[in-house]
Amino acid sequence: MHAANILKVALALGQLVSAQDAECPEVPETGIEIGEPVPMNPGDIPPGCSDFEVLVARGTSEPNFADGGKFGVIVGDPVVSNLTEVLPGSRGYPVQYPASSSVIIGGIRGRRDVVNRIVSQAEACPGQTFALVGYSQGATIMHRAADDIPEALYDRIVALAMFGDPYLRYSSGNDFPAPLQEKLLQNCAEGDATCDQGSCVFWHLTYVRPAWIDRTVDFLAAAFQGNPLPPSTTIGLPGAPQATALP
Repeated sequence: MHAANILKVALALGQLVSAQDAECPEVPETGIEIGEPVPMNPGDIPPGCSDFEVLVARGTSEPNFADGGKFGVIVGDPVVSNLTEVLPGSRGYPVQYPASSSVIIGGIRGRRDVVNRIVSQAEACPGQTFALVGYSQGATIMHRAADDIPEALYDRIVALAMFGDPYLRYSSGNDFPAPLQEKLLQNCAEGDATCDQGSCVFWHLTYVRPAWIDRTVDFLAAAFQGNPLPPSTTIGLPGAPQATALP
């Protein structure tokens, strides 16, 4: 499933990628009750081993609107679907947490799930490498999980990609352990109230745009293949991301 196809889903649901010239476009009604948990489906957990696995922690109440979606319509579904098309042997793992407004309970569950998944897969699949992708609340899950991942497994984690990371707004996003921090791509749209300054919610919903997805897929593919990584952070104008460096 291409990002363009998922983009059509987002357009149909609320035209979330339109009106980019407005200072803060109104968020259209989508029928999604923000704060409600997302049902977890154990059947979405991939069995066995693969060469490359992307652990995806979705944003709050981010649904699976796309056909066959398992990871979240704004970030996870387009990232995984595009990566698997360009990189044979890659797959996604949907972090098993409710992504609801109960951030404390959900955060504990999500953090443990990420750590348990990496530890168990690393033992069962000696050749498997991993990437961590988090969107919004999912980014905080990855920050917290990183502190609990055994240091001996850091080399197995080849890349991290965050979208709308709340840690960027309050601590510059420099909260991952140093060996992981150097493998990090930060995606933050200018004006996104979660990771940048201001109070506009609209831009927080625009990471489904191909400009964001394509850069991230290129970053992950390069990391999995052992190639030099593109710039470490992406903070840009709405719809037109540009590479900058973290302070």
